[in-house]
Amino acid sequence: MSASVGDRIRMHANHTDVPDRTGTVVEVLGEDGPPYRVRFDSGEETLVTPGPDATFESGSITDKVGLAAEQAGEKAAEVAGAAKEQAEGAAGAAARVVSGLADDVAKRFER
Repeated sequence: MSASVGDRIRMHANHTDVPDRTGTVVEVLGEDGPPYRVRFDSGEETLVTPGPDATFESGSITDKVGLAAEQAGEKAAEVAGAAKEQAEGAAGAAARVVSGLADDVAKRFER
């Protein structure tokens, strides 16, 4: 049983008084299959390794593109944060170098 991001999963209940759980695969964590990160229609998000009581339906292209865009946005924010930290570190290092050079120049003029 294999699914891709955007596919719908239905986990059939084992009792008649319990409703089926449905959700969308938002991430495939295995190399070619489970476990999956699933966002259920209730809003809950969890890891799922589906059993024989689960079925998949191929997700619509619109849903898949939307999830891909969401994941790309999250990754872009992560990369931007890392770049900001590196830039701040580089700016701090450059400021220390300039400050050290300014101190050297000032000491030379004191002589």
